[in-house]
Amino acid sequence: MSKKTEQFNVTVKVGKKSYAPGEPVPVGTGGITAEEAENFRKNFGAFTAGPDATAAAPVPSVDLDRLREAIEKLSAGNDRLSADNDRLTAERDSAVGDREVLLKQNEQLETDNATLAAEVTKLQAEIEKLTAPK
Repeated sequence: MSKKTEQFNVTVKVGKKSYAPGEPVPVGTGGITAEEAENFRKNFGAFTAGPDATAAAPVPSVDLDRLREAIEKLSAGNDRLSADNDRLTAERDSAVGDREVLLKQNEQLETDNATLAAEVTKLQAEIEKLTAPK
């Protein structure tokens, strides 16, 4: 079974092994993914070294393991933030519901307060009538 390899214009590090520009880099099991290979071609161009190639400007090496670790950390952070966002959204929705209930209760209390104030006024008038000198 032949293993697929590709050449790039950049140094590629896979695990503890580094592949200099132009060296065949394994793609698939034990190497880089097809997406990573496409990304190298996209960012650094197709491999151009050959008998007619001119010297290119040095391209920084890429440490795939370090990049993968950084992506994993970012993904974990994103998952935490997403969970926090979901929790806070649920809390906000609950608070909005509680606010609506409290507003209705407040309206009822204001109505009850007005009714009681009217009753107190009537009772005070009755007291004045009953305690007025005859």
